[in-house]
Amino acid sequence: YIDRECPNKTCLFQFKIKPGTGRLDRATSYTCPKCGHRAAEDKWYTSQQLKEAEKLAIRRVNSIVDSALRQDASSFNRRQPSGGFVRMSMKVSGLSQLSSINLPIAASEAMELEISCDQCHADFAVIGSAFFCPGCGHSSAPRVFDDAMRKIIAKKDHIPEIREAVAAASGPDAAELVARSLVESCLTDGVVAFQRLCEVLYQQLPAAKKTPQNVFQRLDDGSQLWRDAVGSGYDDWIDTGSLSDLKLFFQRRHLLAHSDGFVDDKYIEKSNDKAYAPGQRIVVSQADVDRLVGVLVALSDGIRSAVAKHQPVQPETGSRP
Repeated sequence: YIDRECPNKTCLFQFKIKPGTGRLDRATSYTCPKCGHRAAEDKWYTSQQLKEAEKLAIRRVNSIVDSALRQDASSFNRRQPSGGFVRMSMKVSGLSQLSSINLPIAASEAMELEISCDQCHADFAVIGSAFFCPGCGHSSAPRVFDDAMRKIIAKKDHIPEIREAVAAASGPDAAELVARSLVESCLTDGVVAFQRLCEVLYQQLPAAKKTPQNVFQRLDDGSQLWRDAVGSGYDDWIDTGSLSDLKLFFQRRHLLAHSDGFVDDKYIEKSNDKAYAPGQRIVVSQADVDRLVGVLVALSDGIRSAVAKHQPVQPETGSRP
């Protein structure tokens, strides 16, 4: 793997590519896996590589100058006549005896997430998440969804440490506000990731039609779209209890987005949530986040399997025996 860095100054995302895979060798430009910025292939050297290259260049120049001065001094000293009252010699100092050997620039540490593009099969590695293939620029909706689920769980799991750090820096009130905001944002992250996954996978179907905006955030409408397209809906892929929980979480996310989590009659009617009365504010627990992710993953597995079965068969290439 070779280290690369996004040249977009607002991004500077570092990643690794594996030459000889996918379109990485044939590409005249790369795409940043994080922000999607595209630039010529000679623009992706990392900041550390550029600094080290500058050091090597200066060392090389110093080596050339040092060698030339020492040769001049040696030649001058050899030309001095023997005998006489005055004898002159030249000595080079100030520069040490430098080597012009350029050692390879050290690679950065291995990155945790290794990815193979499902479009061109380029291999690359990142820390955190990747949304685009550096070789072909393809954005894999299933991989982005999986990354979103990992991000939600990581955010939820580290709330205790974040609360402790904020409390030490700004006090317990600020810590509680940050912790509550983080756990509530997990609902929004889950709904948005599911919406994006469904939008992309649905459009891959031969029977796909234009869909209303954010239709997959309305679970009944989204389920009917899938049933019309592939013959199955959400109640075929997850059990009744899971679907009921998912509807509740989606309604709570809507409440957080549009009324800061305060319960109204419309929410009670749509969610059938008996735990709250109008005027109260919902509470999102870490157990709710775990349940949301578990249901979304199970539902996404069913959707992916159904879409794979209904996609057109790719024609074979090459000659037959």
